[in-house]
Amino acid sequence: MNKYTYRILAATVVLALSLGVGAEAKGSVTRTTTDPSITEKALAAQMNQVSKDKTVNFNNMLVQKNLSDSLGNVAAPEASNLDIDLHGAVTTAIKNNRDITIADLQRKEAEAAVSQAAAAKNPSVSYGWTRSDHKAASSPVTKVVNIDGYPVSTIAGMGPSSTHSYQNSVSVSWPIWTGGAVEGQIDSARYQKNVSDVNYYMKEADTKLSAVKAYYTWLENIKLAEVQDQSVADYASHLNNVQQQFDAGIVAKLDVLTSNVSLANAKQSSIAAHNARDMAEANLKNIMRIPMNTKLNPLDKDFPEPDFDITMDQAILMAQKYRWELIEKDYAVKIANENLRIAKAGYMPTIALGGGYSWNTAGLSGFDKDDWSAKGTISWNPWDGGATQAKIKSAKEAIKVAQEQLLQARESVELEVRQDYLNILAYKEQIRATEASVAQAEEAYKIATVRYQSGVGINLDVLDAELQLNTARTNYITALYNYNIGLATLEHAMGIPAVIHPEFAKAGK
Repeated sequence: MNKYTYRILAATVVLALSLGVGAEAKGSVTRTTTDPSITEKALAAQMNQVSKDKTVNFNNMLVQKNLSDSLGNVAAPEASNLDIDLHGAVTTAIKNNRDITIADLQRKEAEAAVSQAAAAKNPSVSYGWTRSDHKAASSPVTKVVNIDGYPVSTIAGMGPSSTHSYQNSVSVSWPIWTGGAVEGQIDSARYQKNVSDVNYYMKEADTKLSAVKAYYTWLENIKLAEVQDQSVADYASHLNNVQQQFDAGIVAKLDVLTSNVSLANAKQSSIAAHNARDMAEANLKNIMRIPMNTKLNPLDKDFPEPDFDITMDQAILMAQKYRWELIEKDYAVKIANENLRIAKAGYMPTIALGGGYSWNTAGLSGFDKDDWSAKGTISWNPWDGGATQAKIKSAKEAIKVAQEQLLQARESVELEVRQDYLNILAYKEQIRATEASVAQAEEAYKIATVRYQSGVGINLDVLDAELQLNTARTNYITALYNYNIGLATLEHAMGIPAVIHPEFAKAGK
């Protein structure tokens, strides 16, 4: 091969390799615990009690006095205390949430898929090396023998012979035009990357809402436990007063009995309230993904009551613009249109350039031969039995489906926002109503208590007044809880992001 030919081949390979670097395409900007060893040893001890005949195990380990022996000398993780408010709870939850981490990894996976789709437009270089071994035709075999002390060559017969050959080849292929199929696949991959971004932002918003609900549920149960404790204290104080009056012969034994029953019921409610508080705390720690033996201390002592002045129309318009699910549906329509573009490419011709060089030696010594080729290819399939036509029809129907799903989602979002908005208005009114009822119930309880102590009222009046006071306090706390949860739910329904990412500013341009 002469120098001129070698330079052409070398330049072609270098050009193909340099253009191949561009295959790493980027997607477009998107709009916008406990110690396991303890568990393992407990499970191992449990499994050791299973008999071979599959007898049901009634040996409850929870009531065994030697349970600690089966667990071994494993020390429990050291408990810690954590002062937490709403901001800290939400921040920790978003930072530690696994769904967000998975969604972020899926974004990177979608980014790589864009590069993979874009690589189809770039030239490719391939190299092949082949060695072939085969048996040749029979040939005479000579043999040297000694006759009278002299060596003489004789023909011993015909024997097979083997040989081998080599084949080396370098080829370059470059698709110039694919009828829009590759371009459609690239754009579709980019939209899929956008969808993965939106899903990532949506997971953050979902996690924020879950954390807000968990935190306020915990705070609500703390307040409700305090109400039940106060109720127990009120009933106990009243029972002491009834007992004194009974000892003085002023009231009947029935008053003592009914007061005792009311106190016992209040204690039961207090136990349930404390259990609900502890369960709510455990749920919050689970959402935050912090060790379960951490003791949480709330920094918020009371529920906030932030102002709410946005109109329903404003809330709906914002949701229609920023709601994550609607953005995903928008991209679904775009992806469907790209699939139609890919289907229509079946009617278009394709153009490709290529070239190569081959030689039949074991190494690179064959480069001195001029066995090279260059070619251009135009392919067109005017009729494929109707397959392309069917693909186009299917793609058109898929576009209609995506559009209908978008409209359906917009209607669902509007309904959701309206319901959340109306709920907030109702919760706001409930706060005012229950706030007034608490003051009135407190006054009624004081009056009933004084009347009973004075011998004017009856015991039932006091017990009823305490029950009404307990109910009013509970309703007031529940109204505040519902109002704050309603605000968080409406914020989520409007598509307000949980984290302000730098790319949001780019997407808005």
